[in-house]
Amino acid sequence: MGERTQSLPTDRALAQQLEKAIPWLEESLEINRAFLYHCAEFLTRQLGIDQFVTLSAGPYRPWPGRRADLQPPCGAVPGSVVVHVHALAGTGEAGPSCNHAHTYAGLDQMLSLLSTPVLEALDHRQPIGVLIDDPSPWTDSDDLLFGLDRLRAWLPPGSAIALTHTTTDLAPAEVRPREDHAVRLRAEATGRPYQPRTRAEIESMLAPWPLAGEGVVATGGFFPDHAHAQLPEHHASAYAAVALHPLQADRQAGPVVAGLTTGTIPAPASNACGVP
Repeated sequence: MGERTQSLPTDRALAQQLEKAIPWLEESLEINRAFLYHCAEFLTRQLGIDQFVTLSAGPYRPWPGRRADLQPPCGAVPGSVVVHVHALAGTGEAGPSCNHAHTYAGLDQMLSLLSTPVLEALDHRQPIGVLIDDPSPWTDSDDLLFGLDRLRAWLPPGSAIALTHTTTDLAPAEVRPREDHAVRLRAEATGRPYQPRTRAEIESMLAPWPLAGEGVVATGGFFPDHAHAQLPEHHASAYAAVALHPLQADRQAGPVVAGLTTGTIPAPASNACGVP
């Protein structure tokens, strides 16, 4: 979410407008960043996945001096193979800030993405983790469902899809107008419809793969031992879920997915991807 409000002057202007509309914007960015970082760790620790595709609106930017889990998720598992895919849904089009392979495509361009040579860096005989960092609201519903269907068909057994997606479901009545205003600001800034989705819509997007843990939940509460779990749900401004390839879901149906944990909260990063 934050990467499309950090590069060009127009991005900074949008960020300032959003901060006025939703004063918890900074917390929202932190919550959603930390979720994907911990998902990479979780998928490696519990499922043995050590290669990833990230799909985000724009290139990740490091946050020097901040906790490790607030850095780009490619720093979560040192030595892993990572391909970054940027949908360029926002207003900034700065290049990537790390040395991992990268390309440009949206969820509505899945067929061309899956045939691109950059994905040859991945070993398709082994499971792959896909980390989708909220580009979905910029994608038409039919295109989104088609793209995710093609992605699931392409992923090998043992793979998983972790996703965050903007929602206004979590906003109490007194702050819902602020969330609605933020939606309009994002649409106006990019000239593209911006579509928050409900829990039921996100469950439908990820079906028929089974979901880990409690399913689709507020992003801050997905890992219940994390400090973000204590914040109000609407500060996340997003839902999160992890969908498991059916050929691994049966063996992960016990405490591995029922007792989701992040482990110790990391110290400030010194070697996360892209951090000087």
